[in-house]
Amino acid sequence: MKVILAFDSFKGSLTAEQATNAVAMGIREIFPTAEIICLPMADGGEGTTEILVRYTRAKWSTCKVNDSLMRPIFVNYAIEENQRIALMEMAEVAGLILLQPNEQKPMKTTTFGVGEMILNAVKAGVKHILIGIGGSATSDGGAGMLAALGAKFYINNQLVKYPKGRDLIHLTSVDLSLLSVFQDIQIEVLCDVNNPLYGYNGAAYVYAPQKGASKYDVEILDRGLRNLAYLCKIDPTIPGSGAAGGLGYAFCLLGAQLRRGVEVLIEYTGLINHLNNADLVLTGEGKIDSQTLNNKLPFGIMSIARTHNVPTIVLAGCVANKDLLVSAGFNEAVCINPPNTPLSEAMCPKVATSRLRNTTKEVIKRVFSIDKH
Repeated sequence: MKVILAFDSFKGSLTAEQATNAVAMGIREIFPTAEIICLPMADGGEGTTEILVRYTRAKWSTCKVNDSLMRPIFVNYAIEENQRIALMEMAEVAGLILLQPNEQKPMKTTTFGVGEMILNAVKAGVKHILIGIGGSATSDGGAGMLAALGAKFYINNQLVKYPKGRDLIHLTSVDLSLLSVFQDIQIEVLCDVNNPLYGYNGAAYVYAPQKGASKYDVEILDRGLRNLAYLCKIDPTIPGSGAAGGLGYAFCLLGAQLRRGVEVLIEYTGLINHLNNADLVLTGEGKIDSQTLNNKLPFGIMSIARTHNVPTIVLAGCVANKDLLVSAGFNEAVCINPPNTPLSEAMCPKVATSRLRNTTKEVIKRVFSIDKH
């Protein structure tokens, strides 16, 4: 029996590697001779760089930048020296996870530090950047990042050095001429959403409330993103422009290629080769629901496995829209927690590990008709 384990993290509870290891333990308890292929994954959010480093010879580098509230911090990214590729994630600098609940205010946050990190890599001789942009605390349209890279933003001829979400609506002119030096830098952006920059399906309306924005804030942020697009003259409807509070749009201004995070991780992990002669794929993350079908990692894994006629079962701490998930191609969608489990209990790492392992045992027994002992 050959089983492939391709898990994302159970955010706030288990890393992708911890989740994968728990599932592997469950399989070995039932089927000690099974061939288990462990492929911890990510889709562009927190932990993406660490996962990419696992599959490369990249070495860690540290630099000092500013977080989304312009406080000095040290951050890590990696450089694959043979090909001069930098592997990084915006969440390391401006991630929502870095802020306390009372600090989560996208009107006041900026991606300036993301630009500082990119600049540090370029000065180190990097010619190719691979950056995940999931998990952001910002909604500044990437203006902060662009400012760090040399763009100039003005409000009535007054320079805005560190553009924040609340500044976008007031901008009167933009100078992007100094960004031309980045035309020689290949940038690949990992994002798992297709939202446009603005509008009811855009960055502000869909994602800003999750980052602490009020209804009033959302309206101001959306109008600001519209103003940014008007001044920058780049198509705001490019799929992914609305990712990370509009950071995807800013990367388009740099000529970057927006790619689905799962596609890149599939390449790095060699998943397609591992699917040969596989009997089952197990994947999952903390929560799965209808949004899983919108380019989320488990859906991407299942889609590839399906082309190789390998069944896929998804495990998660919380499962909603199970029938929809099964109709989309998953063979099963299994919740590891009993009904009405308190969130604090479900998020406990020891509890999550135990339940993930035990649920896996039950799934393996059922799928392979192994007698219970």
